[in-house]
Amino acid sequence: MSTPPLPRGVIANIVARTGKSPEAARQALAAFNPQQRLITPEEVAAVAVLLASEAARGITGQAINVDGGEVMF
Repeated sequence: MSTPPLPRGVIANIVARTGKSPEAARQALAAFNPQQRLITPEEVAAVAVLLASEAARGITGQAINVDGGEVMF
């Protein structure tokens, strides 16, 4: 799976600061997610398309986290 640009930069930073391999850094990021993976740009786009559709006409003023249940410290 290809890593999107934002996590790619974070992974490069982890590699530079810790000496971990890129795969180990990616796994460390994924470990924060209950689904044990990074969210894809397609998943974020799907929510954006939903919100722009007629199906979302009743949704107002909401914060929708597309994060797989990730816990941030």
